[in-house]
Amino acid sequence: MNNALFVLLFIWCSTCTAQNTDAPPDAPDTPKSEASSEALPELEDLLHQQLRHLPTNTEISAASRVTRSSSDSMAVTHVINDKDIKQFNLRSVADILAQFVGITTREDSSFTYIGARGIGRPGDFNSRFLFLLDGTRINESLLDAGLVGHEFFVDVELIERVEYTPGASAALYGNNALLGVINIVTKTSSKLRGINTSVSIANNNAKHARITGGMRADSGSDSWLSLSQTKLDNIQYPLVNIPPHLARWQHLNEEKSTRLMFNHQHGALKVQAAGSKRKRHYPDLFAFDPNIPPLNAEVDNEAYLVSVAYDDRISDDIELYLHASTHGNDFTRRLPVVLQNGKLSHEQRLNSGRWSNFDSRLIFLGLSDHEFMLGFDYQRDHRQKFIAQYLIPEPIERKFLGDESRYGLYIQDLWRLSDKLQLQWALRYDDSDSSTARWSPSYTVKYNWSPQHKLLLRHSRAFRVANFLEHFTNTSFGFPTPENESTHYNEISLLQNWSPSLSTFVIAYQATVENLISQALIAPIYANTIPLKSKGLEIGVDKRWQNGISLVASTAFQKSEFSGGIKVANSPQFIGQLRFSAPIGSSGVLFSMNSHVVSERRVLFKTLPSFASHDVNISWQSWDNTSIALGVRNITDKEIVEIVDDSLIPYVQQRRQVHLSINWSWGQ
Repeated sequence: MNNALFVLLFIWCSTCTAQNTDAPPDAPDTPKSEASSEALPELEDLLHQQLRHLPTNTEISAASRVTRSSSDSMAVTHVINDKDIKQFNLRSVADILAQFVGITTREDSSFTYIGARGIGRPGDFNSRFLFLLDGTRINESLLDAGLVGHEFFVDVELIERVEYTPGASAALYGNNALLGVINIVTKTSSKLRGINTSVSIANNNAKHARITGGMRADSGSDSWLSLSQTKLDNIQYPLVNIPPHLARWQHLNEEKSTRLMFNHQHGALKVQAAGSKRKRHYPDLFAFDPNIPPLNAEVDNEAYLVSVAYDDRISDDIELYLHASTHGNDFTRRLPVVLQNGKLSHEQRLNSGRWSNFDSRLIFLGLSDHEFMLGFDYQRDHRQKFIAQYLIPEPIERKFLGDESRYGLYIQDLWRLSDKLQLQWALRYDDSDSSTARWSPSYTVKYNWSPQHKLLLRHSRAFRVANFLEHFTNTSFGFPTPENESTHYNEISLLQNWSPSLSTFVIAYQATVENLISQALIAPIYANTIPLKSKGLEIGVDKRWQNGISLVASTAFQKSEFSGGIKVANSPQFIGQLRFSAPIGSSGVLFSMNSHVVSERRVLFKTLPSFASHDVNISWQSWDNTSIALGVRNITDKEIVEIVDDSLIPYVQQRRQVHLSINWSWGQ
């Protein structure tokens, strides 16, 4: 059936190409005689139309820390915008990230893990990516984890776009930017003005509701407030071959998450506040009596952030950016235990972090053909607490406490040598209380032999220091802290816009990673591995047709090995992705299809099989600010198995799911 779907899709594309060849860029869509006899379309109608041409000069900031148009960027940055999120029925940040070339996602129903460029270490908690929310660093402070599931701060319907700049980016961002930078950009009240609500349900008892209110004052201030909640009941066990006596208690497997976010901007000042709370209950799978309900284990996650930023040009030649934020994240896992006296108690694990960030930068434009940027970052960890309480074989508590400061100073120069040739270099110095100092350089050359064709050559370095858990785990057992991870990264990219409706990219990269930090197999400590080499080729195409049909496809060929030819865990050699959409008639109905193909991958002594997964969605946008979407995830009900941590337990990924959502807006 998978092959049949692909054949049908490409036949459809070929038919549309034959019937709707692209008009020249300066040719009108209709004869002048016809256009003059028809009324001009309303603005609302234009907003609902599918793009016939590729978006140009999209704003991006992940590659350079400042907002630039995509045509001026000095690094390849992939973008998924709010239109993509809506028409492909993407329900979480993890769903969005899975659309990017070369990225894979895996989950155990409690946490979602991301891999890229041949590196997806079991249990790494996404710490080799740097995550930003409107430019604010949001990796938490104990595991450097990136939270991309239902515990994320922002409802996906509030996201304007997600930017992904792959490759080492420590020269600007410092720690964690080893595999890439991911920036989630939220909407302004121009799209959230008035009252906007949405509800959705799925056949697996998943329910979601959101209400958002936004306004733009006469003074020019822009504000919105949003509250949303997601509830999942009767969650399918993610394990293979669940015993029948446990399957009957699946209704106890449930989750509820709540998100609240406020955004206010007035002139150069922007204020954000966000909070999320997630509570998960799941039955103890070690219960054996089929007549007694199993005890419930619990997972709680609470997080918040408050951010203030000032961004303005203070003179003709100087731009100033100041930013401060404070964060908190508490993660608690409780496992039920029946004591010898028959009383119920819990073994508990608590991760609790409180930290603040301050960053600033000056951009100087006073020299002809140069753009200088000087910046300073500071992070203060007020609280780093890890507590593990065990009751068997006897009560014991392990507690790790810490606090530290991290500093970073960087400089960057963009030198426009000519109309066709640009050179950008950057250098950053980082230091912290718990690790050695390090320098991170970066060099990029861009050659535009025409406005539509450009070649990028890039060399950079990046690092990751041992996080709080890795550092204090080794210290408690008398072992030294693992050395910093480091990578030397090289990339050559070719970006081409063949016409207003067709673009392609080709990226070849090579990276050498030294001192990769990994949990030891024979002891509960962390150690550095032998050097790892990763190389790959990524190819993508984006095509639009005159009648609104679009096709976005990408393939990633990658190979990652430790010295001596040892395979890297969770490293598929091929990843293919395809997004296709087409209007049905002229009634505002849109059909969309999303496909993923992943080759087999090794995890120690296990080989996980290759798979192809397909999602379809039909959406309808009326002219009275109401939209309806009906989607089916994993339409072939393919059983996909992944291993996400060092326990080597295989977890079954999401099976077939039917999803219905409705969105209303008033006062826009």
